[in-house]
Amino acid sequence: MYEKLAESTTVPSTTMPLEGDMDEGTTHELEGYKREAARLITKYGIDVPEKNIDFDKLHKEVSEDIYAWIYIPNTHIDYPVFQHPTDNSYYLEHNIDGSEGYPGCIYTENYNAKDFSDPHTVIYGHNMRDTTMFSDLHLYEDEEFFENNRYVYIYTEDMVYVYKIFAAYQTNNAHQLLNYDFSQKETVKMYLENTAMRMQEPMVYDDTTVFSGDDQILTLSTCVMTERQFHLRYIVQSLRLK
Repeated sequence: MYEKLAESTTVPSTTMPLEGDMDEGTTHELEGYKREAARLITKYGIDVPEKNIDFDKLHKEVSEDIYAWIYIPNTHIDYPVFQHPTDNSYYLEHNIDGSEGYPGCIYTENYNAKDFSDPHTVIYGHNMRDTTMFSDLHLYEDEEFFENNRYVYIYTEDMVYVYKIFAAYQTNNAHQLLNYDFSQKETVKMYLENTAMRMQEPMVYDDTTVFSGDDQILTLSTCVMTERQFHLRYIVQSLRLK
């Protein structure tokens, strides 16, 4: 079912207009996410893939808990993002059709707002052996892949958010959101500057990244399949382009 959903969102490759190529009227006529895509393309010179995501249809035919879509080019990560209103572990053990078991769903906990306005958002997914869900995060263990695939795209009903990956590493399973007060800008900056202290092998890190207390972090978190290492997580971290 996930493959069919991903196929339904795919748009043939087209060139999005640059912000400077549009007059004011055209800019206002564009959907919110297309305006933001044009701004990001103009400012950063990056590609912003177009997605055709019918959230109303997803809510009616799949689940009301779907509120976003995550896409990472050159991986199999192309999924709806869920959030259960009361049970933060629900989608760890429940599938897209409501059945119990694996592979579960890609999800956030309700500590995070659905508009990605938090200083730190964490998205979880299982590390499946068949390259589905978040197993492809482990591709970032390779430095060359890391360097050539730096962007994560998050689509909501009216916006697209682009994040640039700065680190991918193994770490302990301490809860990323409950162990820090990210409402404080000083904490955000300190957390980012101390990234290297949390990293365990395998790890890849862009040490040229400049951090600030205004940064918005996106952490993608999955498990480590190594025997007897259930206390570890593998995470890919990125900063939102503004």
